[in-house]
Parts: sequence; C-alpha cells; structure tokens
Amino acid sequence: MAYMRYKKELTTLNPVAIKTGQTEIHAPEHKTWGILNCDDCDDKFCVGPNRIYGSRQSEEQCVEMLQDKLTQDHKIRRSHQNSYEFPE
Repeated sequence: MAYMRYKKELTTLNPVAIKTGQTEIHAPEHKTWGILNCDDCDDKFCVGPNRIYGSRQSEEQCVEMLQDKLTQDHKIRRSHQNSYEFPE
C-alpha cells in the first residue's frame, strides 16, 4: 500500500478543517466529525477535533465557523486554504 506524502503536518490541540484532495497538509492527530462541502464551489473539507484532547466546541460550531470562512473567501475572491484552525 502506498502512503501519500504531505509537505506539512498540522499539529494543534484545536479543531481543524482540512481540504480533501490536496497533498500539502494533513492533520493525523485529528479525527473526522464529518465532511462539509462549500456551497459556492463544492470544495470538500474534513472537520474534526484532536483525537486525544477533543474540543470544547461542538461539531456544529466548527461547521458554522468554517462556512463563514468559506463564504468570506468567495466574497473577497480568495482561494480556499488547505486547512483552517478553530481556536478554542
């Protein structure tokens, strides 16, 4: 089995969203609550907390914050990042 090599490993205690299909960044210390599709461009993001420490924020709160960030990206015509972090 071949393993994908990423350029950067995201290590944080905060929940994150990682864009699917990209090979720049990954967050192996995080589990996935679910996948969110951007309403405007259909980019997909895995959203989840740190596997060990969890999160004080709910899945719904993180999804709402991600939707706001994605909407803002489109509003100012900026490409989506490969990852977003949700500070606690």
